This record gives sequence, C-alpha cells and structure tokens, in this order.
Amino acid sequence: MVKGLFWCLTLLVLQLGLLRYVDLRVAAMPRLEDAPEASPDNVSPMGREGELDA
Repeated sequence: MVKGLFWCLTLLVLQLGLLRYVDLRVAAMPRLEDAPEASPDNVSPMGREGELDA
C-alpha cells in the first residue's frame, strides 16, 4: 500500500514538473499579433459572409 502511494506521488511530481516546463516554454513564446483590419486598399478575397468571390 505504501509502495502504491509512493508511485502515485512520484507520478504527480513528474506531471507537475512537466506542466511547469511547458508553462515556461509557452510563456517564453512571442505573442501573436491581432490580424490587421480590412482597409479599402487591402481587400480580402473573402466575401462579407466568408464566401469566395466568383
């Protein structure tokens, strides 16, 4: 029983360590910028409803 508890705690610590590692890696990534808004001279090929113009 004690051995099972030890393994559960070991796995918990490993999962928390992995989560911390991923959290630090994601925090170090550059943030994505918002997409530029459509202007009259920068017309998108998508229609108003998101359909392609024919």
